[in-house]
Amino acid sequence: MSDPHQTKPEDRLLRWLHPGQFNWEENRPTSAAFKDPEMSVDILSITTVPESYERAKKLGKNAVASFSYQQVIELGLEVKHDPIEGNDAHALVLGKKTNSISKKLASSCQVEVYPPENISK
Repeated sequence: MSDPHQTKPEDRLLRWLHPGQFNWEENRPTSAAFKDPEMSVDILSITTVPESYERAKKLGKNAVASFSYQQVIELGLEVKHDPIEGNDAHALVLGKKTNSISKKLASSCQVEVYPPENISK
């Protein structure tokens, strides 16, 4: 496992999405994908989108979205680099995600890998 990464404002964080956590009408993840008080993410500067997606698929996730570290800090949350076996890019976004915070993350994120349409609709 790697040494703790010093997250920078320009870093992007990758969030894996469960089937059903995608709103096709709005073409973005639902706010439910951003509610966990210890939300698992990957730090994009330590991995790639394809590598992260391969790990996601092994856990039954079917899409990947990204959002900025800077936004997380502006929302009053904390990012802690938390490498785990097989994933040095793993981190946690810590703090209570109110409905307002979850909706802001969902509406501002960028979809990196879209879920297959036939699964999510």
